[in-house]
Amino acid sequence: PMSTLKNFVAYNQTARGQTSFRVHGVVTVPSPAYEPVLVEPVRRHRGGWEVLELKLVDTGVIAMSVMTEKTVEYVHEGASGFKTLEIIHGSDNLRIAIEDIQAPN
Repeated sequence: PMSTLKNFVAYNQTARGQTSFRVHGVVTVPSPAYEPVLVEPVRRHRGGWEVLELKLVDTGVIAMSVMTEKTVEYVHEGASGFKTLEIIHGSDNLRIAIEDIQAPN
């Protein structure tokens, strides 16, 4: 099943001396039974950018086939060394800039 992606942000966040790479956004899934997850693909760095794959996991819950918006989040310890993130989903690819954010202490 395919879905639409919107409001995605990617950033390296530094808080209390610890840096993490974070991505979150909104995914429209074909039914509430699907849970969107961002995973590292087997082949990661094909170019000079960060790559994550969006997968839809069927939770097995019996649910109506109604388009549902869900938030997806990905957190990785340490910063990404790249300035661009590509999210792969089927034949659709989304590219966004990776920001650097200093969290308030």
